[in-house]
Amino acid sequence: MEEKETSPQSAAEKKYYTISAITKACTILDTLAAKQSWDLAELARTAKLPKTTVHRILLTFEDSGYVQQEQHSKRYYLSHKVFTLANAVLAGSNLREVASPPCKDLLAQFNETVNLCVASGTDMVIIDKYVTSQTLRPDNIVGSSFPIFYSASGKAYLAFSESGYFQEILPKIKQETAPAVNDTAFEAFLEEIAEVQKTGIAFDNEEIYQGVRCISAPLFDFSEHSVGAISVTAPTVRLTQDRIETISQALLKTAKTISQRLGSSNPLFKTV
Repeated sequence: MEEKETSPQSAAEKKYYTISAITKACTILDTLAAKQSWDLAELARTAKLPKTTVHRILLTFEDSGYVQQEQHSKRYYLSHKVFTLANAVLAGSNLREVASPPCKDLLAQFNETVNLCVASGTDMVIIDKYVTSQTLRPDNIVGSSFPIFYSASGKAYLAFSESGYFQEILPKIKQETAPAVNDTAFEAFLEEIAEVQKTGIAFDNEEIYQGVRCISAPLFDFSEHSVGAISVTAPTVRLTQDRIETISQALLKTAKTISQRLGSSNPLFKTV
């Protein structure tokens, strides 16, 4: 017998712009969030939707990385990607306000562009920027995104991210960079991440734009995992070795100030 589909929204309540499939998908997300994992039949009953509909939605979410299925029990649960999105929203709203004065001070100190970034999937997104007055300067806008693999802010963020996220995102980064990035290059990337974990400073050595370099440091909150990164971006010609070292130390001090205001006492900053 064919299952009768019950819409989460009655015909009287339905607005002209409503897309039924999205409404159902949102219902599934809300239901999945109610507990750790779900059996398909149980999820369908609770969401008041047919199993076939729920199964298709789950498979779509799984393909997009928002839902995972346990290998043995076959139960479904929300992936870490959902948490990452939520964390980016929370971090972005509070982070911009907290980071603004220290980032302005950093801009004033070096007159080089300062970017504030958070993670979104395998990319880093600029959520705020403080622009140099110099004519020769990078011209990225708020909302621009860069791959974690190539960006200094991505390396800084990834090096101190929560272990579950780290293990989950690495295969996706590798997949997205293939075939341009071979196994040897990816191993070099992991070695670079390990070095960032020691120093707290990450570099983009003209990996995104030729003639432009970036230096970055991670930002932490009370969880002591990275919630974003700040970076100084400048033309390569202005970044002498002495200036790189000076900016790196200033970045760590700025990151410490911002992180402490977010509730962190991360040991990375003990010697700063």
